[in-house]
Amino acid sequence: MTSVRSAFAAAVAIGLFVRGFLPTAVGAGLEVRSLMPAGGARASTVEVVATGNFPRWPVQAWVDRPGLSVSASGDKGKLAVTIAADTAAGTYWIRLYDAAGAAAPRPFVVGTLAEANEQEPNNSPAKAQAVTAPVVVNGRLGASGDVDMFAVPLSRGQTLVASIAGNETLGSPMDSVLEIVSPRGNVLAYNHDRLGLDPQIEFTAPADGVYLARVFAFPSVPNSTIAFAGGDQYVYRLSLTTGAVVDYPWPLAATRGRETQVELCGWNITDALRTVSIKPEGPMAEIFDPQMARGVSLIVEPHNTLIEIEPNPLGAAQKVELPVTVTGRIENSGDVDAFSFEAKQGEPLAFQVESRALGYPLDAVLEVTDSTGKSLARVDDVAASRDAALVFSPPTDGMFRVAVSDLNRQGSSRHVYRLRAVKAVGDFEVTADADSYVLASDKPTDITLSVARLNGLAENIEFTVSGLPEGVTAAPAQSSAQGESAKTVKLTLSASGGAHSGPIRIIGRAAGPGQIEHAAGAALPLRGMRTSDLWLTVTGTKQ
Repeated sequence: MTSVRSAFAAAVAIGLFVRGFLPTAVGAGLEVRSLMPAGGARASTVEVVATGNFPRWPVQAWVDRPGLSVSASGDKGKLAVTIAADTAAGTYWIRLYDAAGAAAPRPFVVGTLAEANEQEPNNSPAKAQAVTAPVVVNGRLGASGDVDMFAVPLSRGQTLVASIAGNETLGSPMDSVLEIVSPRGNVLAYNHDRLGLDPQIEFTAPADGVYLARVFAFPSVPNSTIAFAGGDQYVYRLSLTTGAVVDYPWPLAATRGRETQVELCGWNITDALRTVSIKPEGPMAEIFDPQMARGVSLIVEPHNTLIEIEPNPLGAAQKVELPVTVTGRIENSGDVDAFSFEAKQGEPLAFQVESRALGYPLDAVLEVTDSTGKSLARVDDVAASRDAALVFSPPTDGMFRVAVSDLNRQGSSRHVYRLRAVKAVGDFEVTADADSYVLASDKPTDITLSVARLNGLAENIEFTVSGLPEGVTAAPAQSSAQGESAKTVKLTLSASGGAHSGPIRIIGRAAGPGQIEHAAGAALPLRGMRTSDLWLTVTGTKQ
């Protein structure tokens, strides 16, 4: 997921995590494969066991934002994570490091519910671990064939929301399955891939009694085995609650500085929690209440945001003015949401639909037509994503329509989406070749940056490095619109000072009036996760 911001640990910095796929480097053999437990409650100190390779112990720890303090104990691999009482709920990133290098950061989730650790053996109904909702169970499928079971008492009519955070949040290499089972072993509810590869079940108890939550998994990357999978990296957090769980805010976007009424949609949400008024100023608006099992966020736009108004099929499209971000829902089978807009010839427009990336089931189809309904552009998936995006250059001045539908003509209250329609402008993305680097005082280090130019960006891009310690310099680097540097840039670091360990950021700025600025990101050894909090270790000696 997720984006994560700000910074703290032995030092304070600012962090942002986005998605991507590339190999990553590990400094001097230091490696963290998992943290167990992978989270904790506010106002607590959690003993965490890190698995991996630790050639030098103790290590130090850096955290990407305030609220956590992490210290290494005398036993190799053991950490104490102290969570302040006022710490914001959400995902934090912990990076372990020493004088010789740094491991890639790992996610650690701060929650609001009571926490428990899985206790083995619990692989059968007779041995199911007793827990009381609401609770988050920190578990691990420790070996091939492992199954974990938890016994939860429920009253008739209570709705239990059971969900696993494993692959999507923690990067665990597991495609988990969740079942609600009767004490006799009958499967009452089942889910596999509700939230990406992570499951979620909403189960209403038909009678008073004890119900079992059963967890097992397959590898997230399929192989030739057919057995249940497990290992030290198969770490998960199982949330079991009969309290409020927000599935999504309605709308999914708000305009900066404008007061917006937000309806919280989900399960077990009381009237007192259902509607929230916000007036956002930053890039994201966070909504959270201690009664909620998890918070929710809205993107904040500099332009107009609105909600679709039904009925709005192609023949009666809802009129909008660009730029705009629309929150919509494909609620019924075969539903099509259409929006009409005015455009000028040759002025390209960018359309983007987000649903799967936000955790919802819409397999979006995006289509642009003229005023008569003639199709001018249509797209389904983009690369590996089930979401859709396209750039459209109007052939004439006039009115056009953009339509959103589901590829399989499905619909439900959860088939929500966010449609962004704006003028297409040049942009860029930058990827660094590693998330951490080691620099010796007598040997410069090169950082290779891959540049992706979007929508015809023709300006030069200048790269600078922030967070460099005294004695470390970065030679100027630039990406030109033509030639080799349009796609690849080498940035050279040199050191003349003493030892240092700390985060750095590589910032790219495009020349011209647009003032476009982005930080370089690097892929992590976790499914689809990236960081722009890079790490620099200066050893002071030749490596």
